Amino acid sequence: MDDRLVYEKRILIRSEQVDMTRTLRISELFRIMEEASIAHTEELGCTRRKTLDRGLLWVIARQSADIEEMPRYDDEIIIRSWQGEMIQMFFPRFYEIWKEGRCIIRGYAFWTLIDEKSREMIMPEDYDISIPARPGSEEIYIQAVVVPKNAEPSDVKRLRVGFSQVDINGHMNNTRYFDLVDDMLWEEASGSGSGQISKPCSILANYVSELKAGTEITINEYRSGDSVFFEGSKDKTSFRIRYTY
Repeated sequence: MDDRLVYEKRILIRSEQVDMTRTLRISELFRIMEEASIAHTEELGCTRRKTLDRGLLWVIARQSADIEEMPRYDDEIIIRSWQGEMIQMFFPRFYEIWKEGRCIIRGYAFWTLIDEKSREMIMPEDYDISIPARPGSEEIYIQAVVVPKNAEPSDVKRLRVGFSQVDINGHMNNTRYFDLVDDMLWEEASGSGSGQISKPCSILANYVSELKAGTEITINEYRSGDSVFFEGSKDKTSFRIRYTY
């Protein structure tokens, strides 16, 4: 197998990547995965000249992570990532995070390309864009996040998207959603006297529509069984996230 088809990088977890418990923030976990995707995509020849410079933007439609252990401050980890076979307009991505010889996190994502002006998805072949897949990659199925009908409303937060939360694509970066979610969980925990939040063992996120700077949104929280659901919306749903413990 071509060694280029699997991206690998050693990372030392820095102080700015962890929370007050010295545990890697969930937003940073997904940022590490996404940066690996971008770096590998460019290594495989799909550079900004083929995308950004032509008015095409990489975005994520869905992503997930199964977590056995979260890295902590000063841990050395290895991120591995590779491309799966194309699924219509989607580029499936696989991720593994290793620590001390063990795979502690497995992640998946559906990437796609949108037109910068129309904000609509494009067909990659129309722009002669392709990324070689790693042979033998299993099929990815990242399910939709659906709030159960019997889920109990737990909290609601209203906010305005800030300038600092917006990325190069002109919308709120998806990793920032996890900071908002963790803030809500921390506020609840502080109100109950514990001040500590538990890290989920499974995370599932769907990104439905983009949020731009200045947009006012409402985030509703629901609980059902061992899962907590978060649904962000303006005039329509923007994202849904599920944490399972």
